Amino acid sequence: MRDDLLRFRDRFPILSAKTYLASHSLGAVPRATEEALREYYREWATLGIEAWSGPWWEAMESFARDLETVLGAPAETVAPMLNVTRAMAAVTSCFDWSGERNKVVTTAMEFSTTRPFLAGLERLGAELVVVPSDDGMRVDAGRVAEAIDERTRLVVSSHVFFRSGAMMDLRTLADAAHEKGAYLLGDGYQTAGCVPIDVRELGVDFYTGGCHKWLCGGPGAGFLYVREDLIPRLRPALTGWFGLQDPFAYDPGPGGFEPSAGIHRFLAGTTNIPGFYAAREGVRTVLEAGIGNIRERSMALTSRVVELASERGIEIRSPLRASERSGMVCLQFEGSEAATAALVRGGVIVDWRPDCGLRVSPHFYNTEDELGVFFERLDAVREKAGV
Repeated sequence: MRDDLLRFRDRFPILSAKTYLASHSLGAVPRATEEALREYYREWATLGIEAWSGPWWEAMESFARDLETVLGAPAETVAPMLNVTRAMAAVTSCFDWSGERNKVVTTAMEFSTTRPFLAGLERLGAELVVVPSDDGMRVDAGRVAEAIDERTRLVVSSHVFFRSGAMMDLRTLADAAHEKGAYLLGDGYQTAGCVPIDVRELGVDFYTGGCHKWLCGGPGAGFLYVREDLIPRLRPALTGWFGLQDPFAYDPGPGGFEPSAGIHRFLAGTTNIPGFYAAREGVRTVLEAGIGNIRERSMALTSRVVELASERGIEIRSPLRASERSGMVCLQFEGSEAATAALVRGGVIVDWRPDCGLRVSPHFYNTEDELGVFFERLDAVREKAGV
């Protein structure tokens, strides 16, 4: 197991106080983020309105460029978003759901942003097709592909499922969608910063996510990738002044408001400027560490979790092969919810979800010794509970 990434540990204050193993939910914040947020305040305090056309606009643009690096995306193909719901709204507002091609195909394993949002499209005329899971951990890509037909407009799937850490084969879905003339939207919230991504190799048309998990960037800093050739062809109905070609043309005349010629057309109202400052240090630290290096260490650490859990007879609700899962391992056993609460009270930070169990996720800054602490404390909690 490579330990060279442990040189980054000192950048994350929480690691000196707690055994932090919950980066799948909220990544540890870098110490330098405090100064970044102070910088945002100072610019507001000293520049006032001039901050908009200077450092604040640059913060938005540099955030997008950093995320293009994370995603392996071409320049000018990533737009900042407040969250995944907002990104999905931008994409789906490009289409007329009242016609014959009105199907949306998704999976039963999606996070509880995706399913209710897509169900809401039914009020606009969409028909939602939900492909079930056989084991509660993943959905077979072949079954999703079979559900795509000539009436399908959009396919939506997580790249990694939040209940298990299992990875979806987005390339298979992209090929199947394109064969039928449909689009694919991938949700990379549980992937970005932990698993190397190349959106062009995946073949996705849209890819969304956020920074507050593996990218250690905090909430309110989401993103949307749009395939380069689609940008000028799609016109979101959900728009606002940041999405216009001329945001200051308050009276556009008979021609109406023209969208931005580029990726900014997927923006709408005022963007979340402080979110970009909060996200900057985490994203850049992940890039400095190298996502390929992070993936290598992550697979080694999660394999150790699987090994130690198996020795204890604990059910593993994640793929056993490291290449098929993200940096999260789900452990299910009697009393897992109460055990999670006890661990957290004792300074070992993990979390619990229904139909999943205890979720543990060592990131690049975690040590093998911390996994030992986790299992030592877990053993004690289970023994006390008589499990």
